Amino acid sequence: MSDLTKLDLTFFSDYEDSQKKKILSLIENIVTNSEILVTTAHNPSLINILEQSFDYIGDIAILKKENIIIGYLPFCITTGLTRKLVSMPHFSYGGFIGTIDLEESQYKHLFQGIRNRYEANILIRDIKDIGLNASTEKVAYFLDLTDSAEDQFNAFSSKLRSQIRKASKNSLSVELSTIDEFYPIYVENMHRLGSPHLPLIFFEKLINGYSNGSAIIFVVKYEGFSIGSGILLTYKSFCEVTWAATYADYNHLATNMILYWKMIEYAIENDFKTFSFGRATKDSGSEKFKKQWGGECVQMYWSSDGLGKIKLEKLKFLTVIWRYLPKRIIKYFGPIFTKFVY
Repeated sequence: MSDLTKLDLTFFSDYEDSQKKKILSLIENIVTNSEILVTTAHNPSLINILEQSFDYIGDIAILKKENIIIGYLPFCITTGLTRKLVSMPHFSYGGFIGTIDLEESQYKHLFQGIRNRYEANILIRDIKDIGLNASTEKVAYFLDLTDSAEDQFNAFSSKLRSQIRKASKNSLSVELSTIDEFYPIYVENMHRLGSPHLPLIFFEKLINGYSNGSAIIFVVKYEGFSIGSGILLTYKSFCEVTWAATYADYNHLATNMILYWKMIEYAIENDFKTFSFGRATKDSGSEKFKKQWGGECVQMYWSSDGLGKIKLEKLKFLTVIWRYLPKRIIKYFGPIFTKFVY
């Protein structure tokens, strides 16, 4: 294993504009050749989207050996109770991607180099333990996709197949859609769950600015009315349901079941290999929903340097308060809070 002292650390922001296009091309080669799982959060185009939506400072830490790029780590500098470097805010994943897998001591040296540059506390969202203080309360579920939708459907449990069929019998249909249909359902759902919602501008920037992959919106229709919607992000062979929401009054029609099935079907038809249902807190209702699809449970490590441990999302009583606030208040303050709760 190469010693980090033999590796050079540079930052994307240090390069001239004329060089950045070449650097991004070289990063694409890293992604293609890496044996480490590449997720949507490693797509460099997300950095500009997050900067423009939340006024974060985005950058990419680049490791070179003998002047050849061997890996990178995307991140944003956020603001809040503490100044924090997050890879990646508002997404489940992040961390280092490269042609080598760094050892624990190398990670520490890498983070020290980044910290010297940005003077910020560090939070890395990864699916591996990198030796920092790690929260392990989150898991994700990854489904290895088969070659055909029919084979995938038949591989499900009989109970799951029955639930998907129930949605069809209830005359639910799914079609591609736009932010205009997704966003009202999403805001309503977040309010019901007691969580602030992301600003509309973020989703607009995501749909219009996401490159090297796709951001696709699906909507569930019932009698001409939109009752559920989700966003599927893709990058390389990986795709994930990053946001999904339904109107609770229609959940008895199996809205979520047909929504997720149609997104899986789309992923298979477009040759993706891994379908992620996104993250969930252990032992939650969300985890139970994701688990029933038969995917692999993946432990997530949200690692920090131990500084600035107070987290707004840990203050559970705020969830109860938020749930009962008037809609006009949550619509105004939700996007403000999510700049700091990521």
